[in-house]
Amino acid sequence: MEFVRKLTALFYPERCPYCSALIEATQIACARCYDEIRRKHIPIPAGARGFRCISTFAYDGRVRRMILRLKYHDRTQYIPQIAELLRKDIENAYSCEKFDFITAVPMHKDDLKKRGYNQSVLLAKELDKRLGLPYFDTIDKIKKTKKQHHLKYQERKTNLNGAFKVIDKDAVKGKRILIIDDIITSGYTLGNCCRVLSRAKPELICCATIASAQNKYPESTVI
Repeated sequence: MEFVRKLTALFYPERCPYCSALIEATQIACARCYDEIRRKHIPIPAGARGFRCISTFAYDGRVRRMILRLKYHDRTQYIPQIAELLRKDIENAYSCEKFDFITAVPMHKDDLKKRGYNQSVLLAKELDKRLGLPYFDTIDKIKKTKKQHHLKYQERKTNLNGAFKVIDKDAVKGKRILIIDDIITSGYTLGNCCRVLSRAKPELICCATIASAQNKYPESTVI
């Protein structure tokens, strides 16, 4: 895969998705655009239905485009650069917490087969090296659901009911867990994952995402 990317880059060099300047394949933007999308202050606080969450970016036009390229256009080479930004914000926001391991929001097996990868898992596995935490799959998505972003706000509340289950309750009990996803909007996806995990009685669950779009929704979930 890496060889193919390098070969492709010779004939089709990577360009900044915002201004079309030439960039390295691993960059999410050129230096100028990167400075514009990167925030200069503390992580954005959010809420996953009662659980703490922080995000590195606000989900605006530039960041939205970057995440869509990551999710749907195989731009997984962005992961290391995104992970480094998120690592800094996790260490800042959760400086008083000591996590036992890191995990990620799962995809249904049919969706995973279609896309070929789970960007949240790739991000979490990159973060485990940078944070010095082991990665474990802790949740399975057992029910195929409609895409949350296709639903109205009220429909999001019930769409994910019964969609997740804990893989190994004994591995979760008494642990301090950091769970990763790409974006938090209404908070129902992360919130459902956290609630399922909480039934196995972990000591702590905290969340982190690349971006937050919670300001688009009428019901505040910010803690």
